[in-house]
Amino acid sequence: MGVSRGIAGALTAAGTISTGASSGPVSIAISADGASVYTANNGSGTVSIFTRNTSTGALSGTSTIATNGVTYSMAIPADGKNVYAVVYNPQTIYIYTRNTSTGALSNNSTIAPTTYYNYCMAVSPDNVSVYIGGGNALSIYTRNTTTGALSGTSTIATGSTPYNIAISADGKNVYVANLGSATVSIFDRNTTTGALSGTSTIATGTQPSGIGISADGASVYIANAGSNTVSIFTRNTTTGALSGTSTIATGTSPQSVCVSADGKNVYVVNQNSNTVSIFNRS
Repeated sequence: MGVSRGIAGALTAAGTISTGASSGPVSIAISADGASVYTANNGSGTVSIFTRNTSTGALSGTSTIATNGVTYSMAIPADGKNVYAVVYNPQTIYIYTRNTSTGALSNNSTIAPTTYYNYCMAVSPDNVSVYIGGGNALSIYTRNTTTGALSGTSTIATGSTPYNIAISADGKNVYVANLGSATVSIFDRNTTTGALSGTSTIATGTQPSGIGISADGASVYIANAGSNTVSIFTRNTTTGALSGTSTIATGTSPQSVCVSADGKNVYVVNQNSNTVSIFNRS
């Protein structure tokens, strides 16, 4: 299904790029400088590293780094110093050091998560909070902004099977795509402590598996794995509420979505197509 060009934040298809045969990409993240794009590859137990052309949005020059497990999600703090990846089996959180000039990853360390069946993670815009979804709850970690290390977890309930997380650029809201209940949970975030409260929900498409927010805070995008679409919501930048959805077609089984910092492009990883869908955003 197409999108009316009169809708703010509307998308148009711009191409695809391979993540590798049988790689099964399920998550995607883009660095704040717009220069690097990373995909977590469930099938191959790797992270793919792409260079992004900041003028055209095109991706090129892929390389990979091993996670040694079934990798479901990844996140990059705004300072660009680290890349985090959640491995579902064996249950592990990988912490990579990122070269802020080249986008290359190295010096990985690991910690064990506090919840099981962890499918998703996100880092707050202020770089100090990391949220990981598993077991119908979010775990809340504090991040050391010098070393990238994580510590001090608490939890809050979500919908059924939290599968992806996004945080508004102002740090005031956290959104969780709940695969099992076909909803998005909307939390208020304490910008001092990182604590979450005041949850509400909104219905999505079939099997919502990915979520992304534009840098201007005005648009929220949901990848619907069961219907091969992206839902486009308008976000109230004062309250964080979502409204007014439309959809656009993707590849097969879209799993994750991210928006470039310049607001020009939206990228969606399609697990069963082994591709990334590239959209232009207006």
